[in-house]
Amino acid sequence: MNVFLTGGGTMGPVTPLLAIVEAWRKRRTDVEFVWIGTPNGPERAFVERYQIPFYALPVARIPRYISIEWLTFPFTFLFAFLKSLYLIARLHPDVIASAGGFTSVPVVLAGKLFRVPSWLHQQDVYPILTSLLLAPFVHQITVAFEQSYNIFQPEKTQLLGNPVRPSILDGSKTEAMKLFALSPHKPTLLVFGGGTGATWINHAMEEIAGELVSQMNVIHVTGKGKKTNLESLTGYFQTEFLYESLKHVYAVSDLVVSRAGMGSITELSALSKPTIFVPLPNSAQEVNLDPFLECVSVVEQHQSHEVLKQTILDLMKDSEKRQTMGQLFHDRLQTDVAHRMIELLEQMIKK
Repeated sequence: MNVFLTGGGTMGPVTPLLAIVEAWRKRRTDVEFVWIGTPNGPERAFVERYQIPFYALPVARIPRYISIEWLTFPFTFLFAFLKSLYLIARLHPDVIASAGGFTSVPVVLAGKLFRVPSWLHQQDVYPILTSLLLAPFVHQITVAFEQSYNIFQPEKTQLLGNPVRPSILDGSKTEAMKLFALSPHKPTLLVFGGGTGATWINHAMEEIAGELVSQMNVIHVTGKGKKTNLESLTGYFQTEFLYESLKHVYAVSDLVVSRAGMGSITELSALSKPTIFVPLPNSAQEVNLDPFLECVSVVEQHQSHEVLKQTILDLMKDSEKRQTMGQLFHDRLQTDVAHRMIELLEQMIKK
């Protein structure tokens, strides 16, 4: 059984597909995966840790602002489509799985010509352009939220939830304490800007971390090439990215500051983590939080860094509120759904 997985550019389309990989490998040993992603996105390093062969396609997109890409798009897309045809003819996938992203479009269209069935998972509340483009061509669609269901053709759409990687659920607080030499007498704050980091959050931490570390351990995931100037600050621990150790950091965290990508929302919901979200302005992240506004805190980028600091301090002082937030957050999203998606994919292969 050969499965093509496609998506990248950010970790958004990647994490639900990796959840499928982990669960499917536990289910059977004869399934093989191939990943088709972007040349420069963060997904390649992550995917190759799963020992999945990786092939890059040029990113063919039409920006919403004036850009030279408007002129180069036809040629870039044609090249990406031809390479997709070549990979499908050479590797013979049984099914194509996508969670959106520009890379998915030429792959799914090429698969259509070869009569390879395809599946699209819509994890954001409202679909991005690529999901709308793919919807008429894929055979099955799953959505994470009820608000998304009526946007697609009901005869091929199912409301399931969003899958979480099983491995993220078995972290060890003790292991995290050792990895980062955390103080056992303080609670721990995790600050996480996503796969590519978050400049606003990083700048905020440069201003407020000095006041936070007197009361808590601070673990800050900055994003590749975006380290702060706080390395010498006692009680502050930074890293550009977390791979296998992320599950341990999640386990030890009493409070999380995060961007609002669906990968982060899903993992933090599954783990019942009280969270302060800082959504990327004018993006799907703001809409993604709509179903969760009663059980998370939100700080907008137009607010001051001082607002973020005070929100952190207030929540760290109120353990009962954090516990209530975490439980409500957990109950709001179905995340144990990878097995149902795998059953759907296996049925598609058998047809």
